[in-house]
Amino acid sequence: MNIFITGGRGFIAGRLAEYLCLQDHSLTIGTRSLDNDLSLNKKIKVIPINWNSYKNLKNALEGIDLIIHAAGPNATDSVNLLTETLKFSKEGTSNLLKAASYNKITRIIYLSTAHVYASPLLGKINEDTELSNEHPYATSHIAVEDQIISAKKKYKIDSLILRISNSFGQPIVKKADCWYILINDICKQAVLTKKIIIKSRINTTRNFIALSTVLNAIQFFIKNFDTNRDESNIINLGEKFSLSIEEVINIVKERINNIMGFLPHVIIENLNNETESKLVKEYLDYQTTKLQKKGFDKYYSIKDEIDDLINYCNENF
Repeated sequence: MNIFITGGRGFIAGRLAEYLCLQDHSLTIGTRSLDNDLSLNKKIKVIPINWNSYKNLKNALEGIDLIIHAAGPNATDSVNLLTETLKFSKEGTSNLLKAASYNKITRIIYLSTAHVYASPLLGKINEDTELSNEHPYATSHIAVEDQIISAKKKYKIDSLILRISNSFGQPIVKKADCWYILINDICKQAVLTKKIIIKSRINTTRNFIALSTVLNAIQFFIKNFDTNRDESNIINLGEKFSLSIEEVINIVKERINNIMGFLPHVIIENLNNETESKLVKEYLDYQTTKLQKKGFDKYYSIKDEIDDLINYCNENF
């Protein structure tokens, strides 16, 4: 299958392209700026795209069967570059869908985020939960989702929206925009300094998902794309359980000790021991019942993904 992935220089897109290439797909990556250090498989075609140009996107999508839309700013850039973020979410997505329609592309997978639901993300969360997060990172994803959903009637494009929880793992290249991610950050800290400095409350709970699981799920849905629907298919893509930051730290410490032979020193900033001991783990149930009913069960162990990440940091930093 000929697959076009947007956001080629991003954390998920780079790993995804390499992974899908191994599944015998033909891959084209669209990126705003070509990067000689992208280090992708030579079988993967990398081309520059201009989100403001319908003509450019129309040419880029020639011969494509499926689009995986993974482009978009991170949370920090969505605030600092608000005007550009809004323009990309609206005009860029509009141009992409029109170009897809011109090329008779009838399927698109959009990699959205669990953070469209709320901030902080707490309680029971399923696909019917109201979207209440007003942060630009969330609203920009919602704007893209809305356009993709409307493309079913407007352009007869079937779509799948995956609301991904907190994915982590090793990148294709070490300068990828992924070291702000909590588990990536603390693994790198531990390898480089033998310390883990935490500035968040350790009772904060998040749903962490191994990037390898995300890749497995995308491949699963490429094979099992549901076109018999009147509207877009929205699915929560997360792990079956959530972890507190304290629990994550303990797992990373264990894996560091197992692989590198030492226990990193943990420093919790801005909280004293008495306050910390009274904190109760937050409750988050990021429900993935719909995902499991679809038949997906190829989860990659969080510990194994952390091991891969530790080894990557040890070899590359």
